[in-house]
Amino acid sequence: MFMDSKSRTWLRLQSVLLALGVLLLLALLAWLSLRYQWTTEWSDGRHHAVSADTVELLQALDAPLEAVAFVPPDDVLHGHVEQLLQRYQRYAPEFRYRIINPDARPDLVRELGIESHGEILLEYRGRQERVAVPSEPRVSAAIQRLQRGPGRPLLYLTGHGERSLEGEANHDLGAFGTYLSERGHQLQPLRPAASPGIPLDAEMLVIAGPRADWLPGVRQMIRNYLDAGGNLLWLVDHGDRERMAFLVEYLGLEVLPGTVVEPQAEQLLGVNDPRLLVTDDYADHPGLQRVQGISLFVGAQALEIPKPDAGWSLQPLIMSEIRHWNETGDVDQPRFDAAAGERRGPLLLGVSMSRPLEREGAGDGEQRVVVVGNADFLSNAYLGNGANLQLGVGLVDWVAAAERPGLVAGRASLDQRLDMSQALLLLMGFGFLLVLPGLYVAVAGWLWWRRKRA
Repeated sequence: MFMDSKSRTWLRLQSVLLALGVLLLLALLAWLSLRYQWTTEWSDGRHHAVSADTVELLQALDAPLEAVAFVPPDDVLHGHVEQLLQRYQRYAPEFRYRIINPDARPDLVRELGIESHGEILLEYRGRQERVAVPSEPRVSAAIQRLQRGPGRPLLYLTGHGERSLEGEANHDLGAFGTYLSERGHQLQPLRPAASPGIPLDAEMLVIAGPRADWLPGVRQMIRNYLDAGGNLLWLVDHGDRERMAFLVEYLGLEVLPGTVVEPQAEQLLGVNDPRLLVTDDYADHPGLQRVQGISLFVGAQALEIPKPDAGWSLQPLIMSEIRHWNETGDVDQPRFDAAAGERRGPLLLGVSMSRPLEREGAGDGEQRVVVVGNADFLSNAYLGNGANLQLGVGLVDWVAAAERPGLVAGRASLDQRLDMSQALLLLMGFGFLLVLPGLYVAVAGWLWWRRKRA
């Protein structure tokens, strides 16, 4: 094709106009991006959107919530903190945030007592909460504490060797108590010797594993508290069947003798200890709606409801599997013996009880009691196993008659957890440890044999 000077000029002009058009289009898109924002979430795990629980929490705000984050602009946390707070603002018009450079405002850092980069200060209705680590679970928990306000105390009985909600021993419930405190519950020990009675304005009373017999005055104190409409969470421990017989009779329950055993503990958990019991049979109950996964119980006691009081509304919460039974003999070598009073599963491991309050102005019009045949599942040693924490939080939230359910304990994203069956694990182990090395050796031997023949 012949190209004269005029054609070349038009081609050059066309190229220049095309380049200018592309630049103008990019400039227009850049200008539009500054004036209008549109975001969407395509990932299955929704890593860049807050959870449904957080959305529900933000929609319950009835006053402005302000967040002030302290992070330098060149810090690696700056972008993370800004994106986190933007996600909250997207779902709550009442939510406002600022990011302050702590290096430029040392006076404000000193005045507010900021200790580290990335720290967030939340203010709501004149109250403040601090978040040291900028993450959704911690920010949402702080917002929930602000919404709860001063609140009522959560009492736990002490003075008779009970498991403490602030203790650090393996058998204590300190880690669970710390989590409850972070969620806004005000833990308060109750020492009967130093108290004339149990305050009726308490959220609830927790009884977990006394090791000494109660005096008659303490028993009457518990009866008076329940008669007045007090809420109770009772974690049944070994020895409670005899020691707490008065409470068993009061609630119309029965604690079966022996310990519920898991005959497949070694296959399921890799530990030859029949006391370790796994179950995921939860009832359709408001306190358990957010519990997902299996729970691990250790030395559980089975419950029964032979003659429930007519005033109580009862609902089973947790059931064991059909393979379980209450072993009354040697737990280390369990053998089912019906003649000894042992019963095969499914056995009742937890029950909820509720009844309308007769006294006007007490609580929210309903008295709530939960009895679980185990205390070890919330102990420091076993709290992190399976859904134990979620189960404990759900039960506490329901018993305390909170206005709204608490946030679910943090769970790993779907693409950060790999669940495989035992058969698949064995197949992978056999393949990687034996089959592949054997194949490599066979190929190497075949190549060596061919070269030797050549």
